[in-house]
Amino acid sequence: MPKRAPIALLLFALIIPISCGTPDEPTAPVETAADLDPAGIRLVVVMVVDQCAAEYLDRFAPLFVGGIDRLRRQGVSFVEAHHEHAITATAVGHATLSTGCFPSRHGIVGNDWYDQETGDRIYAVDDEAFDKSPRNMLSPALGDWLKAANPNSKVFAASGKDRAAIMMGGLEADGAFWYHKKTGTYRTSDYFYAEGEPEWVDGFNHRKLLHRHFGEAWQPLSVSPLQLEEAGIEDIDFGPLHTGFPHVFGVTSPAPERWFYEDSAASPWNDELLALFARRLIEAEDLGMDGAPDLLMLSFSALDWVGHDYGPNSREVLDTLMRLDRQLGDFFSFLDDRVGLDHTLLVFTGDHGVAPVTEYLQARGQTAARASDTDVLCFHQAERLLDERYGEQDWFRPGPFLDQAAVDASGVSREELEQTTAAILTECPGVERIWTRNDLLSGDFDDEPLFTLYRNNYLDGRSPEFMVQFEETFNRTRWSATTHGSAHRHDTHVPLILLAPSLPAGQVYGRVATADMAPTIAAIVGFAPPDALDGRSLVPDLDDVRMMLDEQEVVALEPVALLNESTADEGERTAP
Repeated sequence: MPKRAPIALLLFALIIPISCGTPDEPTAPVETAADLDPAGIRLVVVMVVDQCAAEYLDRFAPLFVGGIDRLRRQGVSFVEAHHEHAITATAVGHATLSTGCFPSRHGIVGNDWYDQETGDRIYAVDDEAFDKSPRNMLSPALGDWLKAANPNSKVFAASGKDRAAIMMGGLEADGAFWYHKKTGTYRTSDYFYAEGEPEWVDGFNHRKLLHRHFGEAWQPLSVSPLQLEEAGIEDIDFGPLHTGFPHVFGVTSPAPERWFYEDSAASPWNDELLALFARRLIEAEDLGMDGAPDLLMLSFSALDWVGHDYGPNSREVLDTLMRLDRQLGDFFSFLDDRVGLDHTLLVFTGDHGVAPVTEYLQARGQTAARASDTDVLCFHQAERLLDERYGEQDWFRPGPFLDQAAVDASGVSREELEQTTAAILTECPGVERIWTRNDLLSGDFDDEPLFTLYRNNYLDGRSPEFMVQFEETFNRTRWSATTHGSAHRHDTHVPLILLAPSLPAGQVYGRVATADMAPTIAAIVGFAPPDALDGRSLVPDLDDVRMMLDEQEVVALEPVALLNESTADEGERTAP
């Protein structure tokens, strides 16, 4: 049980009845495949890679030699796994993966949202009582189900981001930890540790492992020009993009300080630090060492920061994933020595994908656009157009929501004002459709393919009353190479791979939801999830595994070299 103030237990009891459901008594899973052996699993390790588009695993496959390669060859891959919600953002994706529910139920409708009454911005994990907590989440998570079924089970989560760790850990996690950009250390909150973080965390932070990279430039691993071409990697140096390697982090200071810690988060060093932290956590908390199955949820954040800066066809994105592949190979070897992979269930997925870079598409003759000042002003001018039609009012609150006082004063129905606003915004460049509150509550648009994803993301009172569906090749960001957050395939399609001794190796076709991950894990390990979930167990789908990736035996993986031991391209300067 987390060492938090007693009020958290009361709140947990109040939240559970209105969530996706309450955990049943532990039972054997009702959906089984003939070769499953749930009794053998002592540790479940879920690895979420932030901004990991499914296509990366295919496009970069020849360059993987470590953990990702092992997962692809020995695991079962659900090749059409999608987030079935429209706001494909970090907090939303992690909450969906962990709860088996859509945002309309688990309540995490964005990384943040606005209070309809006050207009205050609410960050997904902010908590006045505990600073950071999962109490904005309205559904229990996988770890909560596990602890209800097995009180001796331990549940931990760690990530480069607070919102990722907290959403994964759930309401009753034993601990959740995240990277702090100002100090280069891992932190938690008193929601999990009322008396202060564990001594082993202090000890890990005291080692200052990130400092080994201070005075070092990020140089890429060696890849031949032909391999780069086949991987779709291209140097792009226009738009809001940066120049290429090497990359140096921080400011003109002889000592590591805040800007080094903050800037280097957008590098493979951040994922390396998390992998080392995960090892220490497993050792310190004795995960997987007794009869009760334990759960460790990890979210690797570097790819998201790198992807925003450089885009999905950049050498930086490729290098980040190549290094993560090698780090995971080393981590799997550690797990095998410590727990035994014969007793471990590995799960690999992503919280969302990423859009192509606008200028990359334009260079190939495709129609694509990036938001301009004019496009932004089009949205800003909606209030003036309402003034012209209905009289001057302060029509909108942040969200955006229609201001109820303005609606009442106008004498116009809320439905008409919604429709008029939607018509105005639909005329703005790049806008494909505006979904209004009335649209999403009425449920009359099932024939439109993206409607369900917006409805799944809508929670009345939290979600904005106007949800914008941009065109697929319209890039709404002006400050980075690219972004995510849409309901289009490039943002919803993520990998989903499971690897355990009892699972077949191969691929399963047919679209599945990321909300299916948590109930599938529960079925494999052998405990019951809540009844009312949006996701389902994918165990029956294992009968349809086909197209083995290859028949080669997986060889033992060598330990991964530290980043400062890697080599750059021949002829390029190697970092000191």
